[in-house]
Amino acid sequence: MMRLGICAALDVGTTLHARSFLRGVYLSNHLFSHVRRAQHLYFDDGASAEGGRAAAERFIEAGVDAVIGHFASDSAAAVAESYAQAGIPLILPASTSAALTAAGSTTFRICASDRLLAKRLLDFAEHAGLHRLALFADPSLHGQRQLHELRNAVDSSGDLSTVKIVTDPGQADALVFCGRLKASHRFLVENRAAGCELPLFFTDDAASPALISGLDAPGTVYVVSFPVAADLPEAQSVDLAYQQMYGTSAPVYVIETLAAFSLVELAARQRRGLLDALRFDEFSTPAGPVRFNDGENSHARVSLWIYADKRVHERRLLY
Repeated sequence: MMRLGICAALDVGTTLHARSFLRGVYLSNHLFSHVRRAQHLYFDDGASAEGGRAAAERFIEAGVDAVIGHFASDSAAAVAESYAQAGIPLILPASTSAALTAAGSTTFRICASDRLLAKRLLDFAEHAGLHRLALFADPSLHGQRQLHELRNAVDSSGDLSTVKIVTDPGQADALVFCGRLKASHRFLVENRAAGCELPLFFTDDAASPALISGLDAPGTVYVVSFPVAADLPEAQSVDLAYQQMYGTSAPVYVIETLAAFSLVELAARQRRGLLDALRFDEFSTPAGPVRFNDGENSHARVSLWIYADKRVHERRLLY
């Protein structure tokens, strides 16, 4: 029997995205027969490096065939090399740190990396005439690595881009905050309370209605994140299944979770070794086509979320 390690911060008190992940796991069990018949081992890593190491120790000892998860980059970074040494595929639905695929030769990322998110954010800012950006981040690895990638992208662009980083927010055209959802919400609330009317950019974890919760006038808010199921033609059938089950369209992170489990399902149907399939095959998944190049999904997509009037006013794919 196939064994799957399933790992994330599973408590909504830690992250509201836990609900999306768990619903994605549950729906995968309904949609994918090989996944349904597999033995599932769950571990709540608390989105921490310590929790990640504890999860990896359990999964490696149990001899799992693959691990789905370690949503937090802090957790995933602590264990990618351990899984590689054990020959266990680590499929990351939503951990964005670009260094993760370099750290583990058996690590495969479904979503866009923070390097790609940084490029798309800067391209949009330039197009929107927001040429001077002040950058901020929370202390999480996720936030710090995204901050690092933004700085690197600006430095490497040279004269090819008009976007520059400024240290004084008073000289900025927009502020950018890199970090987890709770910290992003706090940054938004504090800056609006202090009278800041500048456009504010946030990164993938902030893609949630909770970002602007409690704010009567959130102002111009952008989130550079991932598309949701309703935005993708390939995901319409699974979005309908999600709506029938939960009464609402699938939020961010559900589609990445479903895609991760679909890779396991498709490899099992073809009786392919999962590691070889992940390295060499192209898959048709609910998130669209997936093909890995050095652990990165060549087809990963980025979506711009634009908030207005206390709701998402628009989402558009960024290319």
